[in-house]
Amino acid sequence: MDKKTAYIVSLGLIISSLILGIFFVMAKQPEQSIRVVGQGTKNIISDIAKWNINISKNTGIGNQQEGYISVQNDLKKIRKFLNNNDIENKDILLEPITSYPLYGNNGISGYSFNQKVVVRSNDVAKIENMALDIEAMSKADIFLQNSTIEYFISNLAEMKAEMLALATVDAKSRAEEIAKSTGNKVCNLISAKSGVFQIRQPLSTDVSDYGIYNTSSKEKEVVVTVSALFNIK
Repeated sequence: MDKKTAYIVSLGLIISSLILGIFFVMAKQPEQSIRVVGQGTKNIISDIAKWNINISKNTGIGNQQEGYISVQNDLKKIRKFLNNNDIENKDILLEPITSYPLYGNNGISGYSFNQKVVVRSNDVAKIENMALDIEAMSKADIFLQNSTIEYFISNLAEMKAEMLALATVDAKSRAEEIAKSTGNKVCNLISAKSGVFQIRQPLSTDVSDYGIYNTSSKEKEVVVTVSALFNIK
């Protein structure tokens, strides 16, 4: 091998070594990343109402049968009232009658008989109007001692997917603001972890590690967080 050829070969080896060395160093450099927490918030109106009605009758110690009959009579009145307001029987759920003893100074003094009636409907306004129409119920000889309305969301699964997307977009926006302040740029999303859903009353600050599903309010605020990790360069 002449000197010229040897020189060229040596130069080629040096250049190859430099390229491989630079590649090795770059490969060894840790990727830069940033972790941020994004939040998705949305106010919605419940579209399912559940009216919980409790029929309760007390009797003396020797006339338990009268208690059962009295509860059944009230149940018939309530069914008729609901049917007259276009509530079908399939939307009226009944729980078994329960009874427990009442105690006085000398032991058992009587019994209390109770039956729970649950009315479910997608017509929230109709349920509210019936539950609040005391005059109409009194004319139907119905006097409720205990009833409550609960409110639910029908498309909860779809709404959760939408909320997670909103929270992820918010996380990327926050990451971009932080990266910009250091002269970097956000690249790919590496990973994301969702927090629990907080479905609560509007303007509420209630949170729970296990999530919240408030059913007492028709208007709801849905909040979820996403912890996201992004590449930056």
